[in-house]
Amino acid sequence: MNGRRAIVTGGANGFGLAVAEALIAAGARVSVCDIDEAVLGLTARPGFVHAALADVSSAEQVKNFVDDSASAMGGIDIVVSNAGIVRPTQPTRDSFDQGVADFDDVIAVNLRGVYLTGRAAIPHMLANGGDIVNVTTDHIHTCGWPEHLDHADFPECPWHDVQRPPVGSKNFDIYDASKWGIKGITNAWARALASRRIRVNSFGMGATVTPMFLSVLGDRPLPPGTMQAPEVAAVLLALLAEGPDGRTGDDVQVWAGHGAVLPPVGLEGRLAAIDLSR
Repeated sequence: MNGRRAIVTGGANGFGLAVAEALIAAGARVSVCDIDEAVLGLTARPGFVHAALADVSSAEQVKNFVDDSASAMGGIDIVVSNAGIVRPTQPTRDSFDQGVADFDDVIAVNLRGVYLTGRAAIPHMLANGGDIVNVTTDHIHTCGWPEHLDHADFPECPWHDVQRPPVGSKNFDIYDASKWGIKGITNAWARALASRRIRVNSFGMGATVTPMFLSVLGDRPLPPGTMQAPEVAAVLLALLAEGPDGRTGDDVQVWAGHGAVLPPVGLEGRLAAIDLSR
């Protein structure tokens, strides 16, 4: 990461801050944004070149943040679109008006925010290549239906030899939809940007101690195997360390209880490699 220039959205705390700190420890220069004013104090710390208050659902604020970051760092090599919100939603519980309001809010931050950040950053990356990592969730995966606890029937899944419980919940329809949408953006961009040496991958993680996760958990105890943000951030850095010849279009999943390690290339990454080889 030495000398690489990275932007991280949602970088004031939690996983975003852990990623920013890991990048800096590895030699990168970092610019962060958040809606939390605490982000502005990060520039007093070594390695944090730029920080801004920015709502990723605002095209103007995202464009200003990205352009200012590129000016401050002399370019952009890495984009980590991490900013997101979660809101428990249930079609049999919430009113229609509440559902519509929740949909607009969650999609605006989680899906629109990823799109805006990437689209603003890509022009700065076309000449020299780089990496885009879009943060999703372990609620979504494509190696079989969630009911298949044993992935032995899905050898194309790099985790086919492990047991895992069903993921997702009836209470996260909008949140999960936003993350599935991110996978669609990731897959398309991976193919569109491969010739410019820009890798694009999604990165989903299971239960991890962050302010957002704890807010959803409430008074309940941490689930077994809950991970710490720095150990998951180390996996994201391992993904970046693969370099320009590494995987692209992949959905990297780090599951609680199975160790915070970078898995082999998954089905999406293999399919992208086949498409790009034609």
